[in-house]
Amino acid sequence: MKSRPVNPWVAVCVGAGLLLGGSGCKKKQPEETAAPKPKPAVLIGSVRLEPGRELPSFTPEAMERTVLAHTKGGTFPEVCTPPKIEDRQPVRLTADGKLSGVMLAASEFSKASEASPQVHTLTIRDCRLSPPLITARIGDSLHIVNETPFPMLPGMGTEPFNETLIQGQARDVKLDVGGVKIVSCGFSSPCGRSDVVVLAHPYHAVTNDKGEFRIEDFPADQTVRINAWHPLFFETFLNVRVERGEEKRVELVLTPKPPPEPPKPRPKPAPGEVVPD
Repeated sequence: MKSRPVNPWVAVCVGAGLLLGGSGCKKKQPEETAAPKPKPAVLIGSVRLEPGRELPSFTPEAMERTVLAHTKGGTFPEVCTPPKIEDRQPVRLTADGKLSGVMLAASEFSKASEASPQVHTLTIRDCRLSPPLITARIGDSLHIVNETPFPMLPGMGTEPFNETLIQGQARDVKLDVGGVKIVSCGFSSPCGRSDVVVLAHPYHAVTNDKGEFRIEDFPADQTVRINAWHPLFFETFLNVRVERGEEKRVELVLTPKPPPEPPKPRPKPAPGEVVPD
């Protein structure tokens, strides 16, 4: 019976195994490749003004903050350009009828994804706050910087920061509580207003100069409510479902709120009657 020739590679492996007390040579296993991550869902779209409607405006009173009950708001210093009607129209209309400066926010989804805290910059330039609308998540920070060559006293809501900002100075504010907060200035000079909306999730955006928005990593494979909002408009919404890996486009239409009624004149006090401010 003829003996079969021994493969020299096998002989070397067996010898190495005997000398080293191991099992000899092992076959190289193919490397496992990680499964590709599924593509996220993305929601894109635009917001339009209801046909036949005009852009709404804030009242002059809504554009400045009274720091003390017995004082009126400040006046624009000479270093700033005088107020214009456009200052009271934070939402702009594009040539094709879309609205710039409107918030989009999701609701009625199963679970919010994790996100790192973000810093949102609010600038006082030419005695005007910019941008007029900011969306943030609880835990984010607001960085307020004054670029106007005039001291400004900004405040958020009914609480002043109690710190005047001269040109080049900044202040950071932690956004720990959800809700809509109005940032404005008073006492020394008004600076318009900026609405800061603080949410408990990262699924939000503001329409850009073209009236369009994009929300990355949108809640996938479920029906979600997407809301369009601005304080000068009636809120509207629609339900949308975006599959994982899909990019879906939607469009919402906003209707302006009617202007507020002018304040009624105070009745004349009777002789000797003291009327509080």
